[in-house]
Amino acid sequence: MTLSANNASDRARQILGLTERLGTRLASETAALEAHRPQDIHASIEETRQLSNLYRMETARLKADPTLLSGLSDDMKSQLRTATETFMAIAKRHSIAVEAARTVTEGILHTIATDISERKAQGASYGPGARQVYRDPTSLNLTHRA
Repeated sequence: MTLSANNASDRARQILGLTERLGTRLASETAALEAHRPQDIHASIEETRQLSNLYRMETARLKADPTLLSGLSDDMKSQLRTATETFMAIAKRHSIAVEAARTVTEGILHTIATDISERKAQGASYGPGARQVYRDPTSLNLTHRA
């Protein structure tokens, strides 16, 4: 999926709209993550993924062929520059929020796996020198093999 533009001005308007829409999506997701409500982004994550892919493809396309935006007015160039700078700030904040959520989630899963592993510790022997052998954390999917 790519943008379908008639000329440089039309392409610039479409990219501007895409940048603003994606920025709005990321800002909304960031707010949900910062409010510790990641479940609120579940319904819209596919739209965000599609917009992100389109944005990535279009920016790569423009980088490969800058003439696609040749002849733009200074006002339109300024609008694109401002929208891109705003989007990059939003994307950076979103990246920090996603990384924080990932770190917390991994920590919780590691703690659960360690607890399960400790509960399943096996005795190595009987008698006065008996000890328990602790294994590294295992899969949380304990009823199936990988």
